[in-house]
Amino acid sequence: MNSTSFIDLTSTNARLMLCGEDKVDLLDRLSTNDISALKEHGQGLSTVLTTNKGRIIDLIKIYFFEDHLLLVSDMQSISKISEWIEFYTIMEDVTQIDVSDETFQIRVFADDINSIFPQKYHCEIDDFFVTVIDGVSISVTRNKMNTKQCFDVFGNKKHKNTIIEFLKNFAMQLESSQFENLRILVGYPKFGNELTEEFNPLEALLDDHISFNKGCYIGQEVVARLNTYNKVQRQMVQVSSNHDLDIGEIEFEGKTVGTITSVMKNNGIAYINKKILEETSQVQFGSFDVEIHLI
Repeated sequence: MNSTSFIDLTSTNARLMLCGEDKVDLLDRLSTNDISALKEHGQGLSTVLTTNKGRIIDLIKIYFFEDHLLLVSDMQSISKISEWIEFYTIMEDVTQIDVSDETFQIRVFADDINSIFPQKYHCEIDDFFVTVIDGVSISVTRNKMNTKQCFDVFGNKKHKNTIIEFLKNFAMQLESSQFENLRILVGYPKFGNELTEEFNPLEALLDDHISFNKGCYIGQEVVARLNTYNKVQRQMVQVSSNHDLDIGEIEFEGKTVGTITSVMKNNGIAYINKKILEETSQVQFGSFDVEIHLI
C-alpha cells in the first residue's frame, strides 16, 4: 500500500447529528469518556457506549460543532445507538438527526496532512478543522487506528466526487479488502467482530477512551471494578500463521483459550485468555500453529 492513500467510508460509517442544550450532558452519562471536556468548535474525542453490564455497544467519535455534535459510528450499529440515546432521553433537550445519507466520510492515510491540504493546521487527535477545497467546505479530523495515523474528511455528499478527484492527485484509493487488511495488520477493532456485547472496553484495549475520574455513566460500576481489581479476563491481540486462518476457537494444550474474531488470509485479530499470554506466545487453530502478537 502506498504511504499516502484513502478509503471511502461513506457507506461503512454512520453520521448522527445531536442538537439541543443537553446533548453533551446526555452523552456524558451514556459513555466512557469525559464528553463534558468538549466545549469549543473543533474539538473531538473517542468514547465507548456501554451496556448496563459494561459491555461494548460501539466505539464512537464525537465532534463539537457550534450548533450540534456529530456522532460517527459503524453503519451497522447506528440503529442500536439511536435507540439507546432515545431510551435515556427523558426530559433532556436533545434531538437526533441521521445525516448519513446527506454526508460523506473519507479516511486519508498520510504522514503529513499538509502535503495534501496547503493550510498549516495543527490539531490534537480527534480534533478537527474546517477548510475549503475547490469551492467545497469540508471538515478534516485528525484520527488514528492504533499506531497508524490518519485523517477523516467529512462534507456534503453531493460534493464527494469532487473531493475524491482532488485526493487522487496525492493518494491511491483503497479497495475495501485493502482497508480491511490494513485494519487487521494494525490490530484495530471493528463493530460486529471485536466490538460487540460479548466483550468489555478493557478487553478491547480501549483504555485511552475511558475516563476513570468522571461522573457516573451506564456501565461505569462494572468497568471501574474490572480495572480497580484487575479482573479483566481476556485481551485483544493480533495473530498470524503460516496457513490461512478463519474465525473460530483457539486452543492451547487441548483447551479453548480464545477466539479469532477477524481474519485476512494468515493474519487476524483475536481475544485470548490473559493467563495464557503469561505462559506462551504460540497457540493452535485446528492443526495449525498460531503466533500471538501483543497490540
